[in-house]
Amino acid sequence: MRLILLGAPDLERNDGRMESWHVDVDQGARELGWDVEFMRVRDVPADDIVRAAKGADMLLWLRTHSHNPLDDRSMLARIQDAGTVTCGLHLDLYWGIAQREKKIGNESWWKAQHVFTADGGDRNWASRGVNHHWCPPPFGSRHLGYGKADPSVDARAVFVGSCLRSIHGDHRFRLIAWARRTWGSRFLHVGRNGHNRLYHQKLNYLYASVGLVLGDSAPAGRYWSDRIPRTLGRGGLLAYPRTPGLDEQGFTDDVMIRYDRGQFGQILDRYRELSPAQRRAMTDAGLELVRSRHLWRHRLAWIAEVAGCA
Repeated sequence: MRLILLGAPDLERNDGRMESWHVDVDQGARELGWDVEFMRVRDVPADDIVRAAKGADMLLWLRTHSHNPLDDRSMLARIQDAGTVTCGLHLDLYWGIAQREKKIGNESWWKAQHVFTADGGDRNWASRGVNHHWCPPPFGSRHLGYGKADPSVDARAVFVGSCLRSIHGDHRFRLIAWARRTWGSRFLHVGRNGHNRLYHQKLNYLYASVGLVLGDSAPAGRYWSDRIPRTLGRGGLLAYPRTPGLDEQGFTDDVMIRYDRGQFGQILDRYRELSPAQRRAMTDAGLELVRSRHLWRHRLAWIAEVAGCA
């Protein structure tokens, strides 16, 4: 398989604090033994990408908002006409988010022959001219596994992520407020701003040091953010709202604490029911689930099969 990846290959190199899923995709493709050329997509002449894609089996555009080639209106069509399958990939929710929904089908990357997103609900993608496939978010293998606990960390629960009412609604704000009332100073909110973020192995260490990781994503059936595989894959004990689609992907009550949206007391009740040994058994099971089903190499092999490139 010869693969052209379009994305931001230098994102982590430019900012060492970042952890880019684009790098995880690149690594996953190489783990499959594919011949990969990872190209910067932002402000690159479309002709350069067309030339690079000649003779490739697949071009996979890893979408980042506002990252576009120069004069790209006919780029994908030219690549397809030359015999290379084109695919677009992003892990956002689109329907129901006003600033994103209006762009569906109206940007060049949507014109790929196959478009994969984490938005898996009952949507009329065809009405926007998009050949869509649901892609539950996976995890990369470079940070897979438990971290080492830091005895200086006194927190008992943590939430990792930002809060935007325009995307997340009120639920996340209520979850964090409940956690502050419940644990007080022993609750951490990491990622609330640009100066309060953790990536790479530091996140593994945090999850090993804190007993419970609180989870939430924008409310939608068959959609969740990559915080599920990114937490379970690091050995974190995750609490997350019950969401249609979780069971079929193996994200059951055996691998994480699930609660009815808004019923935060269920989190504490379930957590207290579990012995330390049971908590460890749950995180072991969650880590194994990610290792066996939800790494980028698994998802990429499936994408290639869907696109007819396997």
